[in-house]
Amino acid sequence: MTISRVRAGIALAVLSSTYLLSYMDRTVLSVLQEDIKREFGLSDTQLGLLGGPAFAFLYSLTGVGIARMAERVNRGRLIAVCVAAWSLMTALCGVAQTYWQLLLARAGVSIGEAGGNPSSHSLIADLYPPQHRARAISIYTIGVPLGAFLGAAMGGLLNKWYDWRTTFLILGAIGAVFSIAALLLIPRVPRGSYDPEPLQGDEPPGTMDVLRVLRASPVFIHLATGSALVVLVGYSVPAFLASFMTRVHGLGKAEAGLAVGIVNGGGGLVGVLLAGFIADWLGRKDPRWHGWMPGVAMLIAVPAQVVALLWGDPVWAVFGLTVGMALMFTYIPPSFAQIHAMVNARMRATAASVFYLVVNLVGMGLGPPLVGWISDRLAARAMGADWAACADPATIGTLAQRCGAAQAEGLRYALVAICFSLVWAAYHYWRAGLHIGARHREKLG
Repeated sequence: MTISRVRAGIALAVLSSTYLLSYMDRTVLSVLQEDIKREFGLSDTQLGLLGGPAFAFLYSLTGVGIARMAERVNRGRLIAVCVAAWSLMTALCGVAQTYWQLLLARAGVSIGEAGGNPSSHSLIADLYPPQHRARAISIYTIGVPLGAFLGAAMGGLLNKWYDWRTTFLILGAIGAVFSIAALLLIPRVPRGSYDPEPLQGDEPPGTMDVLRVLRASPVFIHLATGSALVVLVGYSVPAFLASFMTRVHGLGKAEAGLAVGIVNGGGGLVGVLLAGFIADWLGRKDPRWHGWMPGVAMLIAVPAQVVALLWGDPVWAVFGLTVGMALMFTYIPPSFAQIHAMVNARMRATAASVFYLVVNLVGMGLGPPLVGWISDRLAARAMGADWAACADPATIGTLAQRCGAAQAEGLRYALVAICFSLVWAAYHYWRAGLHIGARHREKLG
């Protein structure tokens, strides 16, 4: 039994909205972090830890456990509870009095958000048939670029009008509304609505059963590895983009926030929308394009990102970074369409959570702190013996100018270096495409 198109559309809109909120809460940190850095006297490495491992590790690990719940319970209610939880923790970020309290609050946000994505992917696979799933996932994933845009733009304005603490409190309050909408508007959807074979029994397969299926699939291995390398760049650049625009191009809080919003929101929106439709269209001609399409996109994204980061004009820098971000977002729809196809209805939430576990531990967990560490090392080399003085907010005059220039160039070249991970990602998407083709030939006999 399937539900009507109207109800499916409303449910998909709500799921996308909750994803939007989660990315608002994630992205806003990047436009507030220069003020947080000054208040707590932090290094770029500490900022990277705040934007990466503090979120990534618990998000990835608890996601598997919550996904197991999603295989059994009402997924709409579970999503509503998760939204309420991460919104509360976002508000608590605004009352943190030390760096460690803020780190713990960000970790709390990750635990709430961990349950949203696997449950949503499981629902989408039961709302739409296989031939329309890439497009449905594209629409769901619109929440990422729109949330990134709104989080950056609103965060920059709210921080300008109020302060970084009030900004977190306002976003936490907005989350309460989204939680109620999820509770009321997401229907209970029959599992396996579009699967060719009926589900056997009421209990989902065990976690190890799902892991064995995924481990045995070279398609999953290469998609997960390639996607982790994309996310390594895709989280690192946005995490430091506001700082980059402020340090390198001299933009103010609101302008830097708008730049982040345009890159993440505009680029992500174009990339994820086009990717879903193009993947479905190319996949009907040759299924290998579900792997090859994002691979080609990553090879084009490298020069786009690098040239933009080295460009002296902020307008052209934003344009190039937007193009690069659009290309990076193309991995999402075809990757998840393939993952949904390789497991049954009672495995999908767990399979999605395992994919996020791999992708986020590598991409989100390592990317921002790695960029922060490289940035600090390059800036320290430029400053020499005077580097220690750069951590003192009271540093003034010529030394302060030297510190600013060193930190700007350190961050610029750290971001340039991380972008070359996309070449490695392209190799794995090429391999994934070959295995997708082989699997398709086996099904045809």
